[in-house]
Amino acid sequence: MRQITITAPQGSSAEVANIAFAVGISEVSISEKRILDASGSETIKDSIELDLGTPMAKAFMDEFTSAPFFDLDKFSIAVRQPRALVCREKLSTLARPLVEPSVDLFEELWQFSQVTYGFVGRILIGALLLAYGLVEFRLLFMIAGLLFIPLLPLMLSVGFGLWTRQWRLAAQGLFSLVVAMCLLVIGGLIVAVLTNPPVQYSDFNSLGTGFLISFAVGIAAGLATADDVGRREMIGLAATAQIAIIPAWLGLCLVLGFPATDATPPQRRVIALLLNIIAIVIAALGTYAAIRIKGAGLNCFKMTSKKAKRELHRRAALSP
Repeated sequence: MRQITITAPQGSSAEVANIAFAVGISEVSISEKRILDASGSETIKDSIELDLGTPMAKAFMDEFTSAPFFDLDKFSIAVRQPRALVCREKLSTLARPLVEPSVDLFEELWQFSQVTYGFVGRILIGALLLAYGLVEFRLLFMIAGLLFIPLLPLMLSVGFGLWTRQWRLAAQGLFSLVVAMCLLVIGGLIVAVLTNPPVQYSDFNSLGTGFLISFAVGIAAGLATADDVGRREMIGLAATAQIAIIPAWLGLCLVLGFPATDATPPQRRVIALLLNIIAIVIAALGTYAAIRIKGAGLNCFKMTSKKAKRELHRRAALSP
């Protein structure tokens, strides 16, 4: 369920309402609000509110943000997820959880893909716990470390960005993933200096098995992120287990040496890591395509303000 609040230029509420009615929404609430800016000037703007089920919210947001008159400099949108809505809409329609608006997914993935000191700290601490679990083969330490390492949103960002042609998001997700891989290797190196050989963990999947598991995880993750009731935590753990173990293991082995009992060359482990990442990205991309996530409603984020104005004016002039 969604509550959408739009702040729009005075007099433009009719255009917004027409889009709502066109996608099947029966009513909208319109009021006026006073806007004060830092210079002390005051303007009156329209406030449009809608209480919707999730699929209807997606349909409206896709149409509204791709409309010729939509301009980020003039309109602002707040999307909230209430615990409950009591209205005349059928409960089976109102409570339908799939599919979330594209903007919700887009901004959520952008948040998770930011490289901040919190991001670095979580992954490095997780890498230390994971590496210690690997060198001593202690499962609880490995699970604890994996829970701290948020790799799944980074791969989903790449898949989502490629499908919706949001290249900046895809690049940001890829950059953050590379940073995360480096931190995992560093965590392994640090633990290796403080412990003794050999590295006891050797429970790796074959290339084919790892690829299939990662592909299934990517599909489940794509569905979970687009679903209000999707359980993302355990899927994230499954994805991280497929990806994070290998770089941490490599960091350990660079110092402690590769186990004599492991006949598989290190290059094959790196290939397995790359294949697992590719499998999750491709599976997520295909899932977003299958559930009809539209990138057109996100085009407004691609351009600077001036470019957006010129493009929107051109589209408005060409429209009948």
